[in-house]
Amino acid sequence: MADYDLVVIGAGATGLAAARSARKGGRRVGLVEAERPGGDCTHFGCVPSKALLETARRVHAARSSKAYGFSATVEVDFPAVMDRVQAVIDEVERDESPELLRSEGIDLVAGWGVVTGPSSLEVGGRSISFDRLVVASGSRAFVPPIEGIDEVPYLDNKSVFALRELPTHLLVLGGGPIGMELAQAFRRLGSEVTVVESAPAIIGREEPEAQHALRMGLEREGIRFRTGAGAVRVAQGPVLHLDDGSTVTGSHLLVAVGRTPSTDGLGLDSAGVALDRGRVVTDAHLQAADTVWAAGDCTSRLQFTHVGDEQGRLAARNAFAGPLPWRRGTWDDRVVPWVTFTDPEVGHVGLTEAQAFAEHGDRARVSTARDRHGDRARTAGETDGFVKLIALPGKVGGMLTGKLIGMTAVGPMAGELIAEGALSMRSGSVVGRMAQTVHAYPTWSLTTRYAAAQFFDSGREPARPARG
Repeated sequence: MADYDLVVIGAGATGLAAARSARKGGRRVGLVEAERPGGDCTHFGCVPSKALLETARRVHAARSSKAYGFSATVEVDFPAVMDRVQAVIDEVERDESPELLRSEGIDLVAGWGVVTGPSSLEVGGRSISFDRLVVASGSRAFVPPIEGIDEVPYLDNKSVFALRELPTHLLVLGGGPIGMELAQAFRRLGSEVTVVESAPAIIGREEPEAQHALRMGLEREGIRFRTGAGAVRVAQGPVLHLDDGSTVTGSHLLVAVGRTPSTDGLGLDSAGVALDRGRVVTDAHLQAADTVWAAGDCTSRLQFTHVGDEQGRLAARNAFAGPLPWRRGTWDDRVVPWVTFTDPEVGHVGLTEAQAFAEHGDRARVSTARDRHGDRARTAGETDGFVKLIALPGKVGGMLTGKLIGMTAVGPMAGELIAEGALSMRSGSVVGRMAQTVHAYPTWSLTTRYAAAQFFDSGREPARPARG
């Protein structure tokens, strides 16, 4: 008999979800982790970044107090800020501790796991056999092949949270969600910040209106942008030499240009697993080989903790579902929401307008409602946001039977608002239900209702055909 029914490589959010799901199903589970349970999300990603953003939000709110009728003087104690970040990490870490995992009946195997065959791997010289394997090895920060970058100290999502001195001038290489969140946090805490992004716009996969709204908000706070200019060389300073011939100099450099799967050195080929530029290739059931499944950042195009959690549980279930196709769950990321936790937040689910036009042409309908017309936004003094809904008319009844195929929300509570769109898409409800549902007054979510109602009457901005 094998040592374990299931071995999971990686004890981040994905691996923990897989291990706990299998254990609840009565399986003998071994969880292999080279560092600490919790992975990047707990120690170097979601948890510390959101803790830092929360402190920065409160600092900014206090410094903006004059607009609300009071005054406040704020002094930032940066080491104390980072101490709080670590305290939050420590609190979350308790939910993933080795002691807790042991109490749940999960064997935590410390060390680097190397697969040696379809049913075996080695960890620190110890051979372990298994019936099924879930690869949940996650991802790491991608370092672009720029001349001189290996000769200059730079920060990434790990080392940035070890800082004890506030950077005087932070250069952020990369205009994606991670870069924008940290850029705003450090600017609000007192750093000068310059963002360098080779693409013409920041947060490139979002709607153009969302890109514009976020950039305008960040520029008002003093963040400088160099978009459409790629870095070709890095020199001591640090100094970024850009492809337009200009240079940007700062005190610290943060590299935030994306993530790459952490699959090298795992020996996955010995179990018949194929890789595509480091990413584990799976089918729709997350199966990568006869005895191997994969989940999370090492295989998913959407690298989010909530995706990893969902995929981890699905992979563990499918690993023991047997060959009958109807017993195996299928992964579908078309209705998975995501959020960029800047201020304003940017939430998205489903198709963008351009994607909807590419698939459906001008049959797709678009409705946008602005926060500036909502009383909750007026009372808060936060009127730059909006909700944009994209729907496809039904074959019978037109918009009366139309369904949501995409949503973007921008504003202080966009991350919460996007759940309503995700629920509508997941359940397949018609957009009329969103328009008919009574939303409490005055709430941010009323903007969502207004946007849905504009599919059926003129409103302030009548729904229009999608444009490419």
